[in-house]
Amino acid sequence: MSTGMIVYIIVMSWTLLVVGGITFLMYKYEDYTLISGFANRPKEEQEHLIKNGYTQAVKRFLLTSTLILLATFVLSLFRIPWVMEVGFSVLTLHVLGGMVYIQRYEVEHKKKRGYVLTGSISAVILIGIIGLLVWSFQPHMVSIDQEELHISGIYGVTIPLEEVEQVERLDRLPPVQMKTNGVAVRGLLKGDFLIEGYGAVRLFVRGEPSPVLYIETEKRRIMLNGDEEQLDEWYKTLRAQLQVG
Repeated sequence: MSTGMIVYIIVMSWTLLVVGGITFLMYKYEDYTLISGFANRPKEEQEHLIKNGYTQAVKRFLLTSTLILLATFVLSLFRIPWVMEVGFSVLTLHVLGGMVYIQRYEVEHKKKRGYVLTGSISAVILIGIIGLLVWSFQPHMVSIDQEELHISGIYGVTIPLEEVEQVERLDRLPPVQMKTNGVAVRGLLKGDFLIEGYGAVRLFVRGEPSPVLYIETEKRRIMLNGDEEQLDEWYKTLRAQLQVG
């Protein structure tokens, strides 16, 4: 089992333990002090929120979040394609929508402010996610000079040529086992992934299956693709530098 997978299991297990634990305590003991800010509200306001269904809405919200997170975690261990992307996308939409929805149970004089605040936060996050996706879809630009290999764009890197230890031209991208930090949507793989037979690799892969260039240094592994002519040019340039070194 790779280091990335071990870290992923630890982080997800801890997150489930915390979120699931809070959810359990709220359902089992109706301990609403676990709701952020609830204990600091006036007694009358607390009673109104309980009567109005606010606490029940928060409980349902936490339970659903826990179940989505649990399902995503368990299914991802079987390395089912796209399960992490779909699971975390659903969880994100659920959390953002849930924050706004719960405001309907707020006390009247705080309801409008709650809608504005949670709606604004949700909108900013969604705009940020959309912006990130748009940026991710921008083609990576590769340049090689006398000293460095530079790959621009999101997750871009700069590698001194003297650090390159291995260069290979692969007929196609080996099977992807897991995304650890990156973007994985149809026709685009950018960021850090676990690749069968190679371990942790940073990918810059767009479009349909095609040959990829594999570059290895002491600190990192990279796979990228491009059109056939570009790929051949990058390969020859790096191989020549490797032979000189």
